[in-house]
Amino acid sequence: MAMLEVNHLSIQFGGLRAVDGFHINIEKGQLYGLIGPNGAGKTTVFNLLTGVYKPTEGIIRLDGQDITGKSTIEINKAGIARTFQNIRLFKDMSVLDNVKVGLHNHYQYSTLTGILRLPKYFKVEKEMNEKAMEILKVFDLDKEAEI
Repeated sequence: MAMLEVNHLSIQFGGLRAVDGFHINIEKGQLYGLIGPNGAGKTTVFNLLTGVYKPTEGIIRLDGQDITGKSTIEINKAGIARTFQNIRLFKDMSVLDNVKVGLHNHYQYSTLTGILRLPKYFKVEKEMNEKAMEILKVFDLDKEAEI
Protein backbone atom coordinates (compact mmCIF):
# COMPACT_ATOMS: atom_id res chain seq x y z
CA MET A 1 0.00 0.00 0.00
CA ALA A 2 1.30 3.44 -0.95
CA MET A 3 1.83 6.01 1.79
CA LEU A 4 -0.14 8.56 -0.26
CA GLU A 5 -2.73 7.48 -2.81
CA VAL A 6 -4.57 10.03 -4.93
CA ASN A 7 -7.18 8.85 -7.43
CA HIS A 8 -9.34 10.81 -9.89
CA LEU A 9 -8.67 14.09 -8.04
CA SER A 10 -10.50 16.98 -9.70
CA ILE A 11 -11.68 20.45 -8.82
CA GLN A 12 -13.87 22.84 -10.70
CA PHE A 13 -14.15 26.59 -10.16
CA GLY A 14 -17.36 27.62 -11.88
CA GLY A 15 -16.99 26.40 -15.45
CA LEU A 16 -13.19 25.97 -15.22
CA ARG A 17 -11.84 22.51 -14.44
CA ALA A 18 -8.50 23.42 -12.81
CA VAL A 19 -7.43 19.83 -12.04
CA ASP A 20 -8.93 16.90 -13.92
CA GLY A 21 -8.41 13.29 -12.84
CA PHE A 22 -5.04 13.65 -11.08
CA HIS A 23 -3.51 10.33 -9.94
CA ILE A 24 -0.38 9.63 -7.92
CA ASN A 25 0.86 6.89 -5.58
CA ILE A 26 3.79 7.78 -3.36
CA GLU A 27 5.64 5.03 -1.53
CA LYS A 28 7.19 5.61 1.88
CA GLY A 29 10.78 6.82 1.64
CA GLN A 30 10.46 8.06 -1.94
CA LEU A 31 10.88 11.65 -3.06
CA TYR A 32 8.68 13.03 -5.83
CA GLY A 33 8.37 16.31 -7.64
CA LEU A 34 5.48 17.92 -9.48
CA ILE A 35 6.54 19.98 -12.47
CA GLY A 36 4.74 21.83 -15.21
CA PRO A 37 4.29 25.26 -16.75
CA ASN A 38 2.58 28.19 -15.07
CA GLY A 39 -1.15 27.59 -14.85
CA ALA A 40 -0.85 23.79 -15.07
CA GLY A 41 -2.49 23.26 -11.66
CA LYS A 42 0.51 22.36 -9.49
CA THR A 43 -0.38 24.73 -6.66
CA THR A 44 -4.03 23.71 -6.92
CA VAL A 45 -3.01 20.06 -6.43
CA PHE A 46 -1.04 20.99 -3.30
CA ASN A 47 -4.00 23.02 -2.05
CA LEU A 48 -6.24 19.97 -2.56
CA LEU A 49 -3.80 17.63 -0.78
CA THR A 50 -3.48 19.97 2.21
CA GLY A 51 -7.17 20.79 2.59
CA VAL A 52 -7.06 24.39 1.42
CA TYR A 53 -9.49 23.37 -1.34
CA LYS A 54 -12.08 20.60 -1.21
CA PRO A 55 -12.03 18.41 -4.33
CA THR A 56 -15.02 18.24 -6.64
CA GLU A 57 -14.19 14.57 -7.30
CA GLY A 58 -11.64 12.00 -6.27
CA ILE A 59 -10.13 10.52 -3.16
CA ILE A 60 -6.99 11.17 -1.13
CA ARG A 61 -5.68 8.45 1.20
CA LEU A 62 -2.80 8.86 3.62
CA ASP A 63 -1.54 5.58 5.07
CA GLY A 64 -4.82 3.98 3.99
CA GLN A 65 -7.01 6.58 5.75
CA ASP A 66 -9.37 8.69 3.65
CA ILE A 67 -8.50 12.36 4.25
CA THR A 68 -10.55 13.72 1.35
CA GLY A 69 -12.32 16.94 2.31
CA LYS A 70 -10.89 17.10 5.84
CA SER A 71 -9.79 20.44 7.27
CA THR A 72 -6.25 21.72 6.84
CA ILE A 73 -5.63 21.19 10.56
CA GLU A 74 -6.83 17.57 10.47
CA ILE A 75 -4.69 16.87 7.40
CA ASN A 76 -1.69 18.54 9.02
CA LYS A 77 -2.08 16.42 12.15
CA ALA A 78 -2.37 13.31 9.95
CA GLY A 79 1.02 14.13 8.46
CA ILE A 80 0.68 16.34 5.37
CA ALA A 81 1.82 19.93 5.48
CA ARG A 82 3.10 22.36 2.93
CA THR A 83 5.54 25.17 2.68
CA PHE A 84 5.59 28.08 0.32
CA GLN A 85 8.00 29.09 -2.40
CA ASN A 86 10.02 31.46 -0.23
CA ILE A 87 13.71 30.68 -0.20
CA ARG A 88 13.67 31.08 3.54
CA LEU A 89 10.53 31.52 5.60
CA PHE A 90 12.24 33.41 8.44
CA LYS A 91 15.38 35.05 7.06
CA ASP A 92 16.81 35.99 10.47
CA MET A 93 16.64 32.40 11.76
CA SER A 94 19.03 29.54 11.07
CA VAL A 95 18.15 26.72 8.67
CA LEU A 96 17.71 24.45 11.70
CA ASP A 97 15.30 26.87 13.40
CA ASN A 98 13.30 27.26 10.17
CA VAL A 99 12.81 23.47 10.07
CA LYS A 100 11.88 23.42 13.76
CA VAL A 101 9.06 25.90 13.06
CA GLY A 102 7.44 23.17 10.97
CA LEU A 103 7.57 20.76 13.92
CA HIS A 104 5.53 22.94 16.28
CA ASN A 105 2.39 20.79 15.99
CA HIS A 106 4.26 17.65 17.04
CA TYR A 107 6.10 18.89 20.13
CA GLN A 108 4.52 20.90 22.91
CA TYR A 109 5.23 22.56 26.21
CA SER A 110 3.32 25.29 28.01
CA THR A 111 4.12 28.97 27.71
CA LEU A 112 5.12 29.00 31.37
CA THR A 113 7.50 26.07 30.81
CA GLY A 114 9.12 28.01 27.95
CA ILE A 115 9.38 31.28 29.87
CA LEU A 116 10.83 29.64 33.00
CA ARG A 117 12.99 27.21 30.98
CA LEU A 118 11.76 24.26 33.02
CA PRO A 119 13.25 20.77 32.38
CA LYS A 120 10.49 19.83 29.92
CA TYR A 121 11.47 22.83 27.76
CA PHE A 122 15.03 21.49 27.35
CA LYS A 123 13.80 17.94 26.75
CA VAL A 124 11.38 19.01 24.00
CA GLU A 125 13.91 21.38 22.40
CA LYS A 126 16.48 18.55 22.28
CA GLU A 127 13.93 16.22 20.63
CA MET A 128 13.01 18.91 18.09
CA ASN A 129 16.68 19.57 17.28
CA GLU A 130 17.27 15.86 16.70
CA LYS A 131 14.19 15.51 14.46
CA ALA A 132 15.05 18.67 12.51
CA MET A 133 18.59 17.36 11.93
CA GLU A 134 17.16 14.05 10.67
CA ILE A 135 15.04 15.98 8.17
CA LEU A 136 18.00 18.11 7.07
CA LYS A 137 20.11 14.96 6.54
CA VAL A 138 17.50 13.57 4.14
CA PHE A 139 18.18 16.55 1.87
CA ASP A 140 21.94 16.63 2.62
CA LEU A 141 21.49 20.01 4.34
CA ASP A 142 22.69 19.03 7.83
CA LYS A 143 25.97 20.86 7.22
CA GLU A 144 23.96 24.06 6.65
CA ALA A 145 21.96 23.82 9.91
CA GLU A 146 23.50 26.87 11.59
CA ILE A 147 23.49 29.16 8.55
